[in-house]
Amino acid sequence: MKFITKITVVFVILGTFLISSCLKPEEFADEPKIEFVSFEAQENSSGIFVISFTDGDGDIGLDIEDTLTPFEPNSYYYYNVYFDYYEIVDGDTVRGTSDPNGNNFPTADPITLAFRIENITPIGQNKALKGEIKTTLEPRYYNFGATSNDSILYKIVLIDRALNISNELITPIITR
Repeated sequence: MKFITKITVVFVILGTFLISSCLKPEEFADEPKIEFVSFEAQENSSGIFVISFTDGDGDIGLDIEDTLTPFEPNSYYYYNVYFDYYEIVDGDTVRGTSDPNGNNFPTADPITLAFRIENITPIGQNKALKGEIKTTLEPRYYNFGATSNDSILYKIVLIDRALNISNELITPIITR
C-alpha cells in the first residue's frame, strides 16, 4: 500500500510539473490597465480603494532614487498613481476643488491625490504583472468643507516607468 501511495505522489508531482511547464505565461499590453475592485469607508472618514492592474512589461513603480528627469519632484511623473476627486452636484459630475467656501469654482485648485508606488518589477524572464493596489485616502476620502460632498467619485490613472498612462478608471459613485 505504501508503494502505491509513493507512485501516486510521484505521478501527481510529475504531472503537475509537466502541465505547468507547458502553460504559456500570461501576456498583457505594455500599457498598464486598471479596474475597480472595491472601496471601503472607514469609521475615521478615511477610505480604502483596491484596484487591479495588469502590465505586460512589468515596469510598474519607482525606486526611491528615481528623482531625475522625468521623475524629478516637480514633474507630473514623480508620482505614478493619481486620484482626481469629483462631486455629484444636481446630477452632474463636477471636479471637486479646494475652494475654502466649499464651492466648486473652475478657478479654484482641483483636488488630486497623488501617490508614488515602489518598484514591483518581477525578477526573471517573464516580466508581466497582474495584481492589486490597495490605497488608503486619509485623513478623509471626501472634501470635508465642500457643500456637495455626499455623492462623489474618483477618476484614477496608473503610470508606468515608460510613461505609459493606463486607462482612466472612473469609480462607482460613493455615497456618504
